[in-house]
Amino acid sequence: MLWIETDEQNRPIALDRPRYAADDMLAAARRADTGSVLAALARGEDVNMTDEQTGLSALHLAVASNNIELTKALVEEHGAAFFADGFGRWPSVIAAEMAGVSDELSDYIVLAEARFIDAQSK
Repeated sequence: MLWIETDEQNRPIALDRPRYAADDMLAAARRADTGSVLAALARGEDVNMTDEQTGLSALHLAVASNNIELTKALVEEHGAAFFADGFGRWPSVIAAEMAGVSDELSDYIVLAEARFIDAQSK
C-alpha cells in the first residue's frame, strides 16, 4: 500500500506498507516492475483495478514510482483511465506532490490526463 507522509521539510514521501501478494499487479506497479504489470495485464487483470483502501490504481503507482515506461504503456497501450484516488488525487497531482518524479513524466501525465478529460467531455 502506498501511504503518503511528509518529511521534516513537509515534502511528500512514499512509504510502502506490505499488503499485496508477490504477484499482485498493484504491488508490481509500486515496485516499478513494468514486466510484471504487463504480464498481469496479459493474464487479464483490469488496468483500472484499484486498492480497496486507498483507491490507487497501477497508473497512480507508476507515476508515484517515477516509471515513465510503465506509465506510457498503461496509458497508450492499455487505455488506463484517469480518475482520483481515495484521497482525491489524480495522477497529475501525485506527480506534482511526489519528490523524485521527473519533469518528463510530470509533463507527460499532465498532457495525457488533459487529453483524457477532453475526450470524456465530448
